[in-house]
Amino acid sequence: MMRWKSLLSRQRLAKPGRDPELPYRSAFEIDIDRITFSTSFRRLSDKQQVHGIGGSDYVRSRLTHSMEASRVGRSLGAWAGQEIINRYGAEEVGATPFDIGDIVAAAALSHDVGTPCFAHTGEDIVSDWFRTSDLGRDILDGLPDQQCHELTRFEGNAQGFRVLTRLQGWRPTGGLQLTAATLGAYSKYPWSAPAAPGEQRPHKRKYGFLGSEAELFRWVAGELGLVPLGRDAWCRHPLAYLVEAADDACYSIVDIEDAVKMRMLSFDEAEDLLRPVIDELDQGEYRSIDDEDRKLIYLRARAIDKLVHDAAAMFLERLPAIMEGKACPALLDMIERVDALKEIEEVSYTRIYRGQQRCETDIVAARTITTLLDAYGEAFLAREAAGPYGELPRRFSSLLETVPQVRAVPYDRAGWVRALLDYIAGMTDRFAIRQAQLIAG
Repeated sequence: MMRWKSLLSRQRLAKPGRDPELPYRSAFEIDIDRITFSTSFRRLSDKQQVHGIGGSDYVRSRLTHSMEASRVGRSLGAWAGQEIINRYGAEEVGATPFDIGDIVAAAALSHDVGTPCFAHTGEDIVSDWFRTSDLGRDILDGLPDQQCHELTRFEGNAQGFRVLTRLQGWRPTGGLQLTAATLGAYSKYPWSAPAAPGEQRPHKRKYGFLGSEAELFRWVAGELGLVPLGRDAWCRHPLAYLVEAADDACYSIVDIEDAVKMRMLSFDEAEDLLRPVIDELDQGEYRSIDDEDRKLIYLRARAIDKLVHDAAAMFLERLPAIMEGKACPALLDMIERVDALKEIEEVSYTRIYRGQQRCETDIVAARTITTLLDAYGEAFLAREAAGPYGELPRRFSSLLETVPQVRAVPYDRAGWVRALLDYIAGMTDRFAIRQAQLIAG
């Protein structure tokens, strides 16, 4: 059985001792601030959510989606937090409802910082390149099995944990040095990739941290008291379910709103999809709105509000089992409105995620990322062969100079491949396109 006082730990990663409590700003509010001011979070403004290159300025980027998910998460966390305190007692919990809301908000705010350029399409392209290209397979040769798995199944969640705990911030260790509670709530898949072919993991495809950050996650899991499930595998932090629900509630509803703006769906189609999520509508209030854009805003707000209510109620219903470390389906997969959400999911897939505009973006993404991996992969391989004292052809040395702090990048393959993926995954969509165009000439 996990304990709330441990799960809500304010201890910061890689920082000895505990920060003094400030009367005007909690440890978890500091987490939110550190994430907000980080470079990786800022770059989300130019990473696609659904609609990418050439889309309307109105529709959401990864940045606006993350901000919206964070606000929904704050409400979910504070609401559930009050009931957690009622059930377990203030002394056992050791935090306020607002603290719990801030933990969920911080984790939701950061949940996409590991997403590469072109989002999930980018993940697939990187994975396919290492699996299928001659150069990608050459690079894999000689790497540890676990890193090969990580490269051929690139996972933004694991890259995000690396961003938060190693790549961002000015401190020499611990990245942003976030609290254990926030890092735990962030971790949707708290286990590593398989260390050897055939090793069973809690999820067939997903994993939450890279082998290079395994020791860091072991500290997080130990500090929080997460239930171990095997080698480098633990149960979810209970609040991770609320982070997931905030993300799911936002994208499922707002993707419909954005699709109307992009003329992928009509207003009537969007209305038919959103009204079943709301159930009862104040007809007088709704009829008083005489503009379709404002009606759409009204429907989106009411739908998300209903999903927040349902997710919080389902979380509290399943909480006893969750506290024992038992796996639980996504909260929104268990609510009464699930059929309405499934209908939205089906329409979103056929009309939005696989629409003509999205397919055009995917073509640009494939060409861009493949060009980058081909060029930088070849250059780093030549650098590895030359060693620290060898001389590189000008075309390779000039290209590598575009990589930040390239002189600090290791010469061993495991090290430079990690640095290469850090660089390419960190690119915004527009920067990646410009860089690929520069390389291609």
